[in-house]
Parts: sequence; structure tokens; C-alpha cells
Amino acid sequence: MRYLTFACLLVAFAACSDKSAADKPLLDEAAKYHNEAIEVQEQVEPLVDQVDSVRTLLVKKATPEAKSTAQSLDSLKTAFEAWEENLVEVPGMKHEHHEHSSGKHHHHNHNNDAKDMPADQMRDLQREFLTNIKAIQTQTQQGMDRAKSLL
Repeated sequence: MRYLTFACLLVAFAACSDKSAADKPLLDEAAKYHNEAIEVQEQVEPLVDQVDSVRTLLVKKATPEAKSTAQSLDSLKTAFEAWEENLVEVPGMKHEHHEHSSGKHHHHNHNNDAKDMPADQMRDLQREFLTNIKAIQTQTQQGMDRAKSLL
């Protein structure tokens, strides 16, 4: 009986090891997307930090275009903050925390559901985070450029 229990544990351990070895390339790819997203976040954050002051100047202009641009920038700031709040770690990933110019550190949602997520879904999720932060970056830069042309 003791040998049977040991054999079952050994088989279970081997099955877990094979799964994690098969998941490693997917998790490495997820980590690559995650790290790239953090780099983009660090580029966007200084722009987002300027939104409130630019918005104040735009409101003083009182033109429909200035008002529209101010609302757009507010929406982008909200989207950026939501993106940061929802960002999740890739399980087992080692990464550096960079200090932003604002003195803030990026943070992650340590959602227990995400740690049990299949590796292919984690990769897809991280790719989506990257796509979203790039869109926020592009739209924020365009909004700030539009605001500058109005001021």
C-alpha cells in the first residue's frame, strides 16, 4: 500500500512538472508582453499626470472644441487609472519595479483567480493589456497635441 501511494504521488508530481514545463514558453511570452506594457505605462504616466492642469486651461477657453478635448483627456486619464488597477502579475515572473517621475511605483492586482489562469489565457490577457496601454498612449498623445494647439 505504501508503494502504491508513493507511485501515485510520483505520477501526480510528474504530471504537474510536465504541465509547468509546457506552460513555461507561454508564461515567458506573457512576461514579455507584461514588461513591454510596463515600459509603455512609464512613458504615458507623465502625460496623464499633466491632464488636470491642461484640462483647467482648456475649460477657460470655453470653446466647444476645448470642452470636447478636456472631456476626452479626462476619459483617457480614467482609462489609464483603470488599466493600472486591473493589471495582473504573470505567476512566477521576476520583474523590476521602476519608480516613475511622479514618485509612484506601478502596481499589480494580485488576483488569486489570475494565478490559476491557464498559461495561454495569461499570455492572451497580457497581450491585451499591452494593446490597451498602447491605445491609451496614442490617444493621450493625440489629445495632448490637440490641447496644445487650442491653448
